[in-house]
Amino acid sequence: MNKLALLPFFLLLLFSAKAQDKIISINHDTIHCTILSISNESIFYELKNNDGSVTGKGIPLSQVAEYSRIHQPEKNSKISEPETPKHVYIRENPFCLGLNIGMSTMPWYFDNYQSSAAIPDYYNKLKTGFHINANAYYKIRDFLGLGVEYSFFKSGIEASTPTEYYYSSIFIMQSEKCRQYINYLGASVLFQQHPDAQRKFILSESLSAGALFLRLEDQTTYPNVSQSGYSDISYNMLLTGYSFSAKMGLTAEYRVFKALSVGLGGDFIWCSLKKASIESKGSNNSGVSSGKQKLANAMNLSRIDYSFVLRYSF
Repeated sequence: MNKLALLPFFLLLLFSAKAQDKIISINHDTIHCTILSISNESIFYELKNNDGSVTGKGIPLSQVAEYSRIHQPEKNSKISEPETPKHVYIRENPFCLGLNIGMSTMPWYFDNYQSSAAIPDYYNKLKTGFHINANAYYKIRDFLGLGVEYSFFKSGIEASTPTEYYYSSIFIMQSEKCRQYINYLGASVLFQQHPDAQRKFILSESLSAGALFLRLEDQTTYPNVSQSGYSDISYNMLLTGYSFSAKMGLTAEYRVFKALSVGLGGDFIWCSLKKASIESKGSNNSGVSSGKQKLANAMNLSRIDYSFVLRYSF
């Protein structure tokens, strides 16, 4: 048989193989098919079987990363479709809002203090507290988003301790209230992965850099006994400062609805405060204030957050 006689046959097969529509899923699977129609939610297509029969199928747009279309419906076909570019990247819910709520710990709070052993034990309560974190992202790809993060942390103490009164054998109770407020604001990058084909589970990693703001309020009150009577003397101190900070987080979520997912997460925030402003005021309105000055011992404000995560995409 003349080999040249087979050439048109092979060229026809090659043309038929190339002249097919193509769908590429988010898992990088390629489907060679004939696209019939495209709705707001799905792409409907046909696959030609080895025996010559045709099987009709559909795939959600949320599972499609890209598609190309060569086949066009016949003029008399009842199938209609919107005009769409042949190569389209489809993002599922490009806007993403997150809310994290939970507890925090600052295990390195007193590491830079040489006399940390002399610090009253109740001050350790400043190491743990409550936090709330809010974030917003715009996803430029299905796995990548850019946005901002805000975090608020609060801890405090309230204690009373006996204090010797003027070097005598009489002890009086001295009370102290301390409140600590820490705010963080920074730009953030979000990375997301879907380990399952149904995209029910989501692993999210975030990296952020910004500024951390500290406000520490302390009030000490002790009784004063004199010939004129008894009175309470208060001493108030306010320390404020801000510094560069970095933050990274990891969450594991489950999609309970198409746009809503819940899960658990953890964050690490790094910050070392080296300069601060201090104001103090007594009961007689006498006070001292100093501008932003270098602290004798830097305050290690790094902390770990444990959170319940709520995320909404639209």
